Amino acid sequence: MKVWKNGDTAGITPPNHFGGLTVLDVVPFSGSNFSVQVSKAPKGGGGELHHHDDWSQVFYMISGEMTFDTGKERFKLSAGQAVLFEPHDPHYTINEADEESTYLVITVKQ
Repeated sequence: MKVWKNGDTAGITPPNHFGGLTVLDVVPFSGSNFSVQVSKAPKGGGGELHHHDDWSQVFYMISGEMTFDTGKERFKLSAGQAVLFEPHDPHYTINEADEESTYLVITVKQ
């Protein structure tokens, strides 16, 4: 068993993210094949179009909404909704709403 108690720690803005989006490692990869992060994005915050070669990611919206763009499809998710991106699935995110969004990103390394 492992316990993490870093929920009150300030997050960081990872490379290729913008507009004040922050990411906090709640359960870091360290020694495992998955992680759980809490992301917060103010209006205009998001991540550039990219994909992962060997990661699957679930984005689960806690509050607010985020717009996702795959290059072929554009859609919004709000609280209680989720999306799964498999390896090589391109994704771009942006908060186009007036309120901050908060969501979990669960990443599993294939």
